[in-house]
Amino acid sequence: MDIKRQTKLLFLSVILLTLSFIPLSVKAAENNIDFSVKAIIPSNQIDHMKSYFDLKMSPGQKQDLKIEVFNNSNKEETIEADLTFASTNDNGLIDYSETKGKKVDKSLKYPLNQLSKQPHKEIMIPPRKSKIVTFSITMPKEEYDGIILGAVQFKKKFDKVEKKSTKEVIQISNEYAYVVGVKLTENIKDVNPDLHLLGVKPKLVNYHTSIAATIQNSEAAIGSNMSIDAEILKKDSSKVLYSSKKDELSMAPNSNFDYAIDLNNKPIEPGTYRLKMKAIIGTQVWEWDELFTIGKEAKKLNNEAVEIDRNYSWLYIVGSVFLMGIIYLIYIQKKRRKNKN
Repeated sequence: MDIKRQTKLLFLSVILLTLSFIPLSVKAAENNIDFSVKAIIPSNQIDHMKSYFDLKMSPGQKQDLKIEVFNNSNKEETIEADLTFASTNDNGLIDYSETKGKKVDKSLKYPLNQLSKQPHKEIMIPPRKSKIVTFSITMPKEEYDGIILGAVQFKKKFDKVEKKSTKEVIQISNEYAYVVGVKLTENIKDVNPDLHLLGVKPKLVNYHTSIAATIQNSEAAIGSNMSIDAEILKKDSSKVLYSSKKDELSMAPNSNFDYAIDLNNKPIEPGTYRLKMKAIIGTQVWEWDELFTIGKEAKKLNNEAVEIDRNYSWLYIVGSVFLMGIIYLIYIQKKRRKNKN
């Protein structure tokens, strides 16, 4: 695994939050933590016991989100702050990481970062001091049912020389981030998640063969404590080839993700298959029974896969035929010599 991939995995593992929005106010600093953050909760906060922004908004309302950033080190630090929208990653968890490279679902009308004219900011903080960073957001003019979900993400800015030096010494860039959740609501109307199966395709997950079912939540509501049970069968067959069952999954509002059914290191075989899948959120149940076809893309994916159980039976067949041919030739040669003598 290369350095860039290691860094990305480490970085994402730190910044992912659960729906409870783990409190992010940090008063004291440890020696190995360069900075910390604390949200300044405004008067329109719905629950003042929460340490993230849970705000009651109105159509067209402007709001300043203020977060105090503490520099806990003995040197000046530059901190990058980004307004991000919530998505669902392929592990079935809500992801509040930076928006670069994240897929935007077609049903997401108002990504949080697009409600601000300045979704990215950089602040320089003197040693052992703090500064307040402010993001100004403006709600859509029309009334919005459900929630707009996202976060403000903070990370230390490294210059190119420092990054290069870090990678050369320990072979990985030690980056971490703080995330302050942002949840915006205009009314108390109940909005429930609604799931759709957008497609089924073969896919490599961490270079392992799998079948991916793309699931969409088209509503402005969080899908929490979701369970999924999926099976792969051949067309017109009742024999289950592969299966997957997962619980305690979560989906962000207006998002989609690829739910992977692992093929247990078996190669992807072309053909027509059937996906039977059930998803449950609370009392809501969705069931799909979908045919899908795997074509010539299987060969490319199998060639790129690792630890795949390849079928080498054809080699044994060819080898056996070759060996039998040699034995036959030896027999003919001996017979000719015997006849000649």
